[in-house]
Amino acid sequence: MLRSYLTTAIRNMMRKKRYTFINVFGLGLGLACCILMTLFVKHEWSRDQFHEKREQLFRLVMQREQPDGQVIPMNIWDTMFPLSLVNDLKNDIPSVVQACAFMRTVGSGYGSKITMGAKTFDQTIGIVSANFFDVFTFPLLAGNPKTALDRPDGMVIAQTTAHKFFGDVQDYAALIGQALTVNKSQPNQFVVTGVMADVPTTSSLQFDVLVSTKAEKGFALARGHRGVRAWVYVQTTAATRVLEALDHWPKKEKLREEISYENKPFNFVLQPLMDVYWNTAIPNHYGPQGNPTGVYILGGLAWLILLIACSNFISLSVAESSDRAMEVGLRKVMGAKREQIIVQFWIETLLMSFLSLFLGASFAEVLLPVFNEFVHQKLTFAYFEDGWILLVLLGSVGLIAGSYPAWVLSRVQPVSAMKGEARIGGRNLLTRILIILQYAASIALIISAGVMIQQRDYVQNKNLGFNKSHVAIVQATRQTVRPYKQAIANDVRVAGVAVTDRPFTGFYSRRHHNLPDGREIVFGVIGIDVDYLATLEISLLDGRDFSKDRPADLTKAIVINETMAKQLGIENPVGKTLTGFVWNAGNSRQGVKDPTIIGVVRDFHLDSLHKQIMPLALVLEKYTTAPSVLVRIRPGHLVETIEMLKSTWKRVVPNKPFELAFLDERLNQQYANEGYWFRVLIYSALMAVVLSCLGLFGLASLSVARRTKEIGTRRALGASVSQVMWSLSKNFIKLLLVANVIAWPVAYWMMDKWLTNFAYRIDLGAGVFAIAGILTLLVALLTVNIQTLKDARCNPVDALRYE
Repeated sequence: MLRSYLTTAIRNMMRKKRYTFINVFGLGLGLACCILMTLFVKHEWSRDQFHEKREQLFRLVMQREQPDGQVIPMNIWDTMFPLSLVNDLKNDIPSVVQACAFMRTVGSGYGSKITMGAKTFDQTIGIVSANFFDVFTFPLLAGNPKTALDRPDGMVIAQTTAHKFFGDVQDYAALIGQALTVNKSQPNQFVVTGVMADVPTTSSLQFDVLVSTKAEKGFALARGHRGVRAWVYVQTTAATRVLEALDHWPKKEKLREEISYENKPFNFVLQPLMDVYWNTAIPNHYGPQGNPTGVYILGGLAWLILLIACSNFISLSVAESSDRAMEVGLRKVMGAKREQIIVQFWIETLLMSFLSLFLGASFAEVLLPVFNEFVHQKLTFAYFEDGWILLVLLGSVGLIAGSYPAWVLSRVQPVSAMKGEARIGGRNLLTRILIILQYAASIALIISAGVMIQQRDYVQNKNLGFNKSHVAIVQATRQTVRPYKQAIANDVRVAGVAVTDRPFTGFYSRRHHNLPDGREIVFGVIGIDVDYLATLEISLLDGRDFSKDRPADLTKAIVINETMAKQLGIENPVGKTLTGFVWNAGNSRQGVKDPTIIGVVRDFHLDSLHKQIMPLALVLEKYTTAPSVLVRIRPGHLVETIEMLKSTWKRVVPNKPFELAFLDERLNQQYANEGYWFRVLIYSALMAVVLSCLGLFGLASLSVARRTKEIGTRRALGASVSQVMWSLSKNFIKLLLVANVIAWPVAYWMMDKWLTNFAYRIDLGAGVFAIAGILTLLVALLTVNIQTLKDARCNPVDALRYE
């Protein structure tokens, strides 16, 4: 019986090669997209799942409150604690099984250069407690996990790092005891005490090398006035009891003083390990941050494309219903039962689904390297491990695409079928609905991509309050920044040089200030030098800039932005004293206390356009982190000026590598996520349109084949080619107009939601909606007319002889 079903299915497929190709190729494309996107979604949802104790691990964070009880949004300092807290938790809280610290260094000035002989590489260094390998599951290839981090000069390196320094290593145990140097300018010798497998990309903790917290003095960490602080993880099976104990912990007040949270109420929160990646409300400073909404959208797009491909199959099946109805009628007359006919249709569908799946898996294999670059991952497709994906897709496609033909066509009555009176779906109602939904989805995706293009152009062209063009950023240190600036400042190719501890991207310090009326404002603080405003061409609205000739500016002056002036509520703030303001950053010998406001600058965007401009205070030469040199290069001298900057650095700072970036490139990196989703929607929209046109082409072919005599009659009665083409196309145009009516409000709602992520955004206009509708209409008409033109131009005599 099965052999008979398969033989019949293969004969039907071979007899109608065009429709078989459309179905198999269309389903193959849809399945390829679905496979790739499913691999990515699977990868995302497996974050931190590999840890054996994952259910027992929690990150300790703080939730601060305003005096009125309002919760304050968390920043990275709310996730970091003094190292001493690790031992205190283990000793004082009985329900804590283990506690472990983790902090990470990365970037120039943070001890991330590791050297062995002539080899030097940037490495992300994790600084952890000695029990790290007992808490987290990172298997060692060599060394003892119990003792690998006991030594202050011990270092555990990842597999890839081992190959960088020691070549093609076969026996990792031979590397134990090898010496490596961290930070050549202030050398710290370490010995390899272990080699571990590379950190999985699904880990919320990312690092290349591990050293003990006992070695933290060897690294130029961002201490400032807050001291060395790290993430703290606890292992417990009773999280509620731990939180209750922490609420009444006698050392809580001491901790409040140590982290400078005086008079600011806070509560402890235990964040589950598997929540670290996904919870965007709690910063993940030491690893990647997830996008749950984005993953849902990507998964939805994958199934949307697959549904479009399946709907093509259903549409063609419905369109062929007259031919298949005759077949079903004959089978029933010959004694076939309805169950047998259902099985026949399902086997045909599963056979085509299997061929499509084979084609889709082949497409996915070919496109996987491109897709990996697209999503910035290293995804692989393991057929045994990920085979369930193929089985789910095969079953889903068979169920979705085969159900309608199997259940509906099997109900055809033999008498109606033999008379040619069988009709499915009331003049192809289902076919029309599927076409409308396909194109509605395509139009919505095109509109979404168009809105993203408009927002991207808005972001790139908006006046940010400063001139970002031709500005190079050179990473320096507190010791090297002044001599390097002096060495390049007088070069004729340099239009200006400034120093800051916050070159527009990354973290910057924030301060809470209580106003006399009881209000509290939160504002940012950045350290600058006297040339900052002039170099970046930031406008001064009132007062004056910092001056070299006024020594008091170092400790008794600040410049604020417009927003902070409004928040302070002080009329004419220049000359007023900001009582209660205290700032002492980094290694500054003298802090700023009760300063006078000497100037107000026009608001400029220190953050991306996702965020509102926040109140900002500028202080003179108080750098909380390693400062950067901002160099404005005169137009036309870019290459030679970069060479000059590099050669001058080697002369002034011979022991540190030269690191240069451009300000406009860094600013664009803030919108990398939007660029990613823009590409996702572009390719998804393109795929949806291709699949929709493929189905429309098949339906147009069937429509023309059935109306061949009508076409011949019209031509014989004097109808022109254009009139015949219009008569064949007008029904499709009506369906596309209905698709636009459905797609426009849906796309408007989606894009309005997406634009809420930007504090500064475009207004949704009708232009992009009209363009998307016209574009899809033209593509659809071209698809239909390619098929109809040939028949419309044929000899009427040949058409009238058809059948």
